Amino acid sequence: MTTSSKRLLDSLAATLMLASLAPLAAPLPGGFEHSGWYQFEVVVMVDTRVETLESETWPLLPTVGYPARWRWLQDTATQNALEAQYPDATVISSPAGHLTVRLPAPQIPLWQPGTQMLTEGDMNVIDDLIEISKGSDTFALLGENATEEPAAGETESEAARPLLPFEQIAPTVEDTSPLLALESLGVAMANGAGADAPVNIPFAPEVDVVSLDSISVTAEAIPTPKPFLQRPLDQLAPGLARYRRSSEDDVIAAVSWLQGPDSDSLPIVLETDSVSGYPLLQGFIQLVPRGDSWRLGLNFWANTHGHYLPEIFEMPGPPASPQRIAVLAPTVRPNINDREPSDPSDSEWRDVATGGSSWAGFGEDGRGPDAHITSLVAELQVPIAPEWPWRHLIHVADTIPLTENRLRYYDHPVIKVLAIWRELSWYELFTEGQDLMTASRGATDPAAPTLDASGK
Repeated sequence: MTTSSKRLLDSLAATLMLASLAPLAAPLPGGFEHSGWYQFEVVVMVDTRVETLESETWPLLPTVGYPARWRWLQDTATQNALEAQYPDATVISSPAGHLTVRLPAPQIPLWQPGTQMLTEGDMNVIDDLIEISKGSDTFALLGENATEEPAAGETESEAARPLLPFEQIAPTVEDTSPLLALESLGVAMANGAGADAPVNIPFAPEVDVVSLDSISVTAEAIPTPKPFLQRPLDQLAPGLARYRRSSEDDVIAAVSWLQGPDSDSLPIVLETDSVSGYPLLQGFIQLVPRGDSWRLGLNFWANTHGHYLPEIFEMPGPPASPQRIAVLAPTVRPNINDREPSDPSDSEWRDVATGGSSWAGFGEDGRGPDAHITSLVAELQVPIAPEWPWRHLIHVADTIPLTENRLRYYDHPVIKVLAIWRELSWYELFTEGQDLMTASRGATDPAAPTLDASGK
């Protein structure tokens, strides 16, 4: 047999052995690599340099707007900053990424009356109430009553008091014996032997009593990661660092997040927080699954000062950026009695209370001053729309396909987008859950041992 024939036989034997072992393996549904959890990374950049904006002719009146429903990525860094800024408040992050700061209500000082306001009788009543609130020792009173001797002329009953069931005296060991008499067993004495003669009785063999101790087993499921939680870049981090060294584009958003099979496909707003309500770049993205891949919808607009347009050009401003952070303070109802003037001719009070009508207790619409002030306060609480500080905007709306582990670069003169996605394996998902479990245990018990990525 030649060497090549021997190798061929060996390979065939190995193939047959693998074929015989194949039915014994039960593969996971969808394969071990398909966990149903995906990691997305998106980078949004903008270039608003003069030469870039003057390089093309842009539409004069683009139409832009936000969808009816959207979400933000949950940002723990912003939440921690708000907690440090408002240490006495409660900061809540909703599943959609909204941050609510609930300021505490002002503490009402306790009223303590002065002693000069109380008479001697009032003080006596207060002292009596304090003594009553302390309570009394009833057990001591019962003990005193039990030790008291009967009064003169009272005779105790000569008959013995019957014992209650729980006072019955248990029989002693000498009264009862666990051994039975031989006569009760039906055993005849051999040869008229006396009571002291040994007797052989066929007793049953001794049986060991088996006791089973019940045990409780608790199983803790591995938690899944939190979806739509902003994470640092993973795959795009090195390339973005090299890109920024050779480019002057402003990075608006560089985010990464995970989402599972049950996650929704709401649009995700990727904007920087702005005091004016109109940051440099506004807009959102939307990921829609398409079979084994995803499609990325882009909808962004860059606000510009419009120096490339004539000075007489004007356009209506776009909608303001949605408010992500809400600071809620406890509402205080105005005290009308404190503000009520002594003179009904007070012009300021008349204008506020009756909406400019003459002081007659009611306004022209039949509502009293209380109703007018309430409506005035409600109007003051409505946020005023900010003024658009720009003159023009450049809009980009497009949909691009995404392939797993393939970098997609959307090239536009003003707005640029980098995107990539991949599916997590079951091992990565298990490691994420194990890290979450370790972090939760460490938060409850700081002395608990920690596990590394390998589970050791």
